[in-house]
Amino acid sequence: MYRSGLASAVLAILISGLVAGFCAPAQTEETDQQKADQAYQAGMKLVREKRYKDALTEFKLVEHYTPQLPQGYSGEGIALALMGEPEAAVQVLRKAIDLDPSFWVARRELGIIYWQLNERDQASQELYKIAEQFPTDAVVNALLGQYEFANRHYGQAAALLAKAPGRVDADPDLALMEAQALLETGQTTPAGEKLESLRLRVGLTPQQTFRLAWLLGQAKHSKQAIDTFQSLPPDFPDPFDRGNGIALAYYGEHQYSQCVATLGELKSRGLTKPELYSLWGIAQEDAGNTLEAYETFRQGIYKFPKDDQNYLNAATLSARHKNYDVAEEILTSGVKLISDDYKLLFGRGVVFSMERKLPEAEADYRRALEVAPQEGTVYAALGVCYEDQNKFDQAAEILREGIRRQPQDVHLYYFLVDLLFRTGIAPGSPAYDQALSTVEASLRLDPDFALTYLQRARLKLLANQTESAIADLEHARALEPDSETIIYQLAVAYRRGGRTHDADKMFALIAEARKKQDAEWQHLDLMNIMIRVSESSR
Repeated sequence: MYRSGLASAVLAILISGLVAGFCAPAQTEETDQQKADQAYQAGMKLVREKRYKDALTEFKLVEHYTPQLPQGYSGEGIALALMGEPEAAVQVLRKAIDLDPSFWVARRELGIIYWQLNERDQASQELYKIAEQFPTDAVVNALLGQYEFANRHYGQAAALLAKAPGRVDADPDLALMEAQALLETGQTTPAGEKLESLRLRVGLTPQQTFRLAWLLGQAKHSKQAIDTFQSLPPDFPDPFDRGNGIALAYYGEHQYSQCVATLGELKSRGLTKPELYSLWGIAQEDAGNTLEAYETFRQGIYKFPKDDQNYLNAATLSARHKNYDVAEEILTSGVKLISDDYKLLFGRGVVFSMERKLPEAEADYRRALEVAPQEGTVYAALGVCYEDQNKFDQAAEILREGIRRQPQDVHLYYFLVDLLFRTGIAPGSPAYDQALSTVEASLRLDPDFALTYLQRARLKLLANQTESAIADLEHARALEPDSETIIYQLAVAYRRGGRTHDADKMFALIAEARKKQDAEWQHLDLMNIMIRVSESSR
């Protein structure tokens, strides 16, 4: 198995690299060097002829004549790997690197062999060193792209795979991986273009076709997704996923009746999962059939009482219609059955927050953190809960703990700065400096998060940097054109900068709505968090 597929292809590329890698310094024993060179060339010829044992003998001669050079050990490593002895190959290649740490050929071989052994962390350590020297190495970039994708570092994965276009174009799995990485980083247009090109490709396996259809739906190419799902063979091994994918694509096209009909057909065939009831109810709600949606979620709970999806869906539906007591009751029944589910605890905490039952909300958030101490949204919600109880020190502590646990979550930075504003800051104060450094850290993490520009503009306005604040607010509005909070702050900044006409236009856009949003801002944000948690369960 080790010799087949990618292993043989990649190692074949390494062979050519190794030929170029023999460049030894001048030797005192010229005859030994000549013998080593002859043995090395013979060994490489035998490798290309797939006579690996004979090649190994020649590389041993190279080591005998020039034991101080890495080339013989590197050649031996290739031969051992192709003979199906990767562990032995690793030991020999390590010896080559010990002799000459700069001998990139051995390090590259070692990284690829680690990859084949599924020791991905060690492989990445070696391959990143090669990428620093040879940033256009397609094999190295393709492997590192897969490594970062597996670790959900989608931006890095997309950038690395873009450096290996030939390999990506030749491998549908890599092409699908690149498209998904682009989607995960919000690059919908280039992802859609790559997926459309894959649609024209012949020879995709059913599983590759299924994944292509799914990603087309994620890219909002819903019609193409439907066609691709329907092109799958009738005996596709997972008929539920096929039907559910078609239903999702219909939903993406706002064809709610078709979505419901497709899910109904699956149900009639006895193919039910929690997500069937989830999507069915969501489609009914979006079609304006709220009572039917609620009943569908209730059926999902009855059918799958130990799955959290439909508890969250039913509670979210109830909360959207301000039936908070019903949402609380639903989530409480779920917590009784699934006591260690952080989403149910967190969701009930959000409902308690909406009802202003803050001690109860605090207790649920804390229980949720005991179950899932890495969930940034729970830290954010608990921080806001403390703020609402005027426990500002505890709010700051929990938000900083959240940032330590989840340093990539920009919402935590936002809430921490918001807390600093609420407790009072002035230019030159430690709190002001902390707020500014937190904002800058957030922007480095996500330069497209509009509310961070809003916060930086507010800080600049405190420091009388009006023009710079206006620039930040205009950029924030370009990112979130419908945000009344951003529009209001921009109006204030325009007025301060003497741009009265522009300020009046902004105020005309929001009128009294801004006052309402001020009162409900955190409430609405928590609601959005709950909706996001519900959606992540699908």
